[in-house]
Amino acid sequence: MVLLRLALKNARIHFSRYLAYVLACTVAIIIYFTFTVMATTPKLLQDIAQQQQLKLALQITSFFIVLFIAAFMVYANLFFVQQRRQEIGLYNLLGVTRRQIGSLFFLENLILGLVALVLGLLFGILLSKLFAMLLLRLIAVAVPTPLLFSWSAVGQTVTMFSLIFVGLALLDASVIYRYRLPELFHQPVLHVGEQLNYRHYFWGGCGGLLLIYAYWSAQNYAQAVRQYHFFGVAAFLILPLLILVAVLLGTFLFYRASLALILQYLRRRKSFSYQGLRLLTLADLNQRLRQNVNISWLVTILTAITLTVLGSITMVYAGAQSILNDAQPVALTVDRQLSSVVKKELSQAQIPIRRTQTATLKIIAARFKIHSAIGLNYGANRGPVSVISQTDYQAMRQIQSNLPAINLGDQQAILLLRKVGYAGQAADQSGFTVYLNTPQVKALKVQQILNAFPYGSSNYVDETGLVVSDHTFQRLQADIQTHPVAFDFAHTKQSERVSNQIMQRYGERNYQIQSTKVRPKFSELHFHLVQPQQITNETYAITWTNARYPQVRGLRTLFGLDTYISGFVSLIFIMATGSIIMLKQLATAAENREQYVLLTKLGVSLKAIRRSIYVQTGMTFLLPIILGMINAYFALHILNVWLNQLDLTFAYLIGLFYLLVYSIYCWLTARVYYRLIRPK
Repeated sequence: MVLLRLALKNARIHFSRYLAYVLACTVAIIIYFTFTVMATTPKLLQDIAQQQQLKLALQITSFFIVLFIAAFMVYANLFFVQQRRQEIGLYNLLGVTRRQIGSLFFLENLILGLVALVLGLLFGILLSKLFAMLLLRLIAVAVPTPLLFSWSAVGQTVTMFSLIFVGLALLDASVIYRYRLPELFHQPVLHVGEQLNYRHYFWGGCGGLLLIYAYWSAQNYAQAVRQYHFFGVAAFLILPLLILVAVLLGTFLFYRASLALILQYLRRRKSFSYQGLRLLTLADLNQRLRQNVNISWLVTILTAITLTVLGSITMVYAGAQSILNDAQPVALTVDRQLSSVVKKELSQAQIPIRRTQTATLKIIAARFKIHSAIGLNYGANRGPVSVISQTDYQAMRQIQSNLPAINLGDQQAILLLRKVGYAGQAADQSGFTVYLNTPQVKALKVQQILNAFPYGSSNYVDETGLVVSDHTFQRLQADIQTHPVAFDFAHTKQSERVSNQIMQRYGERNYQIQSTKVRPKFSELHFHLVQPQQITNETYAITWTNARYPQVRGLRTLFGLDTYISGFVSLIFIMATGSIIMLKQLATAAENREQYVLLTKLGVSLKAIRRSIYVQTGMTFLLPIILGMINAYFALHILNVWLNQLDLTFAYLIGLFYLLVYSIYCWLTARVYYRLIRPK
């Protein structure tokens, strides 16, 4: 009972020091409980088509949240023990055994864990409905949301975090038990005023050069990758790996040595440093940054990774949306053999059809080669293509308004290619020749390349096509002909449901196309239809039925879920890293208090001291975030070269949110720090 009362007293005395830690743990418990209760509530997700995928994603995210917060808690607890070494030593001198001291800290940890667990469960239950409504809104699902509560979720949360808190308490007790008395009163000394030697200049220069190399290579990726052509297509991956290594090492050396050189340069500029408390501010800032090298580097890298992932979500979503727009730009396309049946089903479901359009596509052998912007022959093609006439193309513009107007001569063609399929797009958008294996037409000059397919790329063999003049189309001798029929109707719940039903009935029907010979010369390359049992690796398929609206729903669900999960994981990351930096800053306040008291006795105003503290704290908090945002920008720039979908709006918003939250942490830390060092 004595140890318990003492543990309660210590927890109350040191609670202000533990506040950020308890708050971060509470937020993690809230999010973990919310994700778990949503995954274990059948009524919430029962009307969602991707129910199992949503449950699995929420459960996996909960697992990673536990791993991340456990790592943070281990770090924070070991830090707390280090900060209370002298207190432990004093207990030892007073005759308290190490076993009793370990038990005392064990109970303190359990008390703090219990507080975080109770608060987390309480707010988790209260906020679970709000978080569930947010998820459903992001995935565009309108279902009634009840108050979420599950004893199973409560049990999982209590069990998981109880194990973590007990494990941490045992870890602290074991660390304390291993301490020797002399170690407890020996505080490590950081030699801040040491002279910089040649090693600092060497590593500082290396850090700057590595970052310059990484940033230049990322910004000029299309140029830089050409210098690695001896790796072949592997240059795509090798250069990003080199850039990644350069960023990791360069960022670490920047914090380790480059910053010290920059601060030394500023201190030696007397016109700058001999104003107010700037000299002292620079010296203290150098000390803080040297004490936080590892955590600053970690925050920078984690920030860059998080922003890159969040930015890539929008880029991948935009890329997936582009793929869908290319593959299936209209509500429904079917083969002519199914058109009457599908039209009857749409009529029975009372879905008004706005327009219907039919075309003839001829499949022939063709070969061409284009160059991507990064200098690789990524557009080499030798195989079947689907050819559409200019008249059928123009007729489809009534449904697909994104199709540009064209006017082709008999020797001209428009090449239809999937944009995201060719990294960097084509460097030469026109002027090259497409060779055809037909007796009447041997070659056509490409007027331009388009990624907008009439009827959608899913109706073209190998998602590659040609638009030719009507006269040229009549002269072409086709190996195979297909006849897609497009139905245009509005996107409603009813039309989406019926489209799903049509896909389930006829989605497996397709054309299987194969070369008539094995590895023929181009002059002998022709194609024919084969039966399913004759399918090989060189068989091309064209599906008879393609529906747009079910795929739109799937994309929206995927994007909404990714955004939801990433947002909450980012929140935990901000809380955890911000709390660690805050704790490390406040830990130095007691050591530096005498220095600031002396300054006030020498006549330095409290306003100048406060300004100095805010500058130091601001640099310590915001520099890792800003550098992480810079790293993320260049990483996303490389992704844009691959995907051709540069939309960084979401990443910028998250970056600004990071800056806002860290600015609040910075302001709170500076305010508390000033109160701790201010003379009484």
